[in-house]
Amino acid sequence: MHERRIRSVSMRRPRERRLAATQTNRARPPSTSEASTAGGPARAEAPPTWTCASEAFDVCLFPPNRRRIAAIAFVVGSLLVAINQGGTLASGHEDWVVWIRVALDYLIPTCVSTLGVLAGSRRNGAASRRGAS
Repeated sequence: MHERRIRSVSMRRPRERRLAATQTNRARPPSTSEASTAGGPARAEAPPTWTCASEAFDVCLFPPNRRRIAAIAFVVGSLLVAINQGGTLASGHEDWVVWIRVALDYLIPTCVSTLGVLAGSRRNGAASRRGAS
């Protein structure tokens, strides 16, 4: 009878090494519980989605969304203040009306970026209910 010799792992061809690795589960990535207990990288928390107003509030308070909203509001609001009230503020003739306009220049981009986050994180179930009524 012909006996087949098994080569050592280092002597196998690359394809044979891959097959041997998958057969013995050496190439299997650690599961989430193994990664967290072994000190490996933990998976990031999935961003929340929403279908009702109370869930939408939680989406807005999710830390990455809060940072994104604040950054957009700061950059766009500063540009709006410079364009709309820059001359008035530079001349020193500001009064309470100008400061209300400055506040609105920051509030409007905050509202727009918040609505953008909410539009991007809405679950499909809400859209189908809206179309049904």
